[in-house]
Amino acid sequence: MKKTLAILVPLVSVIVFSGCATILGGGNNQTVSVNSAKPVKGEMKYSDGSGLQHFTAPATLSVERKSKDIILTSKDGQFDTTTVKSDMNPWFLGNILIGGVIGSTTDSIGGAAWKYQETINLPEK
Repeated sequence: MKKTLAILVPLVSVIVFSGCATILGGGNNQTVSVNSAKPVKGEMKYSDGSGLQHFTAPATLSVERKSKDIILTSKDGQFDTTTVKSDMNPWFLGNILIGGVIGSTTDSIGGAAWKYQETINLPEK
């Protein structure tokens, strides 16, 4: 009985205290592809100025999911500044529909409640 509880309690805890978007919607991080017609250098940062990453497109960036938009700017004026909106992750709604207050709080705090478009096409100048 003790052995069963030792296995069952942690398993149930993970299910109860994890959010739907965290488990099914990709977690707190996301990969974003940045495409352009020709190689261009740029910077990615969140709208609050955090998370600065330099890239040469085409590139694949790993981003934290946040409620903040992503801003892509050109170092050399090779493309227009592009803003990528942070949208609500549809899996987050699963928590609200099934009444998972703890799970939706987990998703909100960790960032899994948000998502970005997976492919960003930079406009040529």
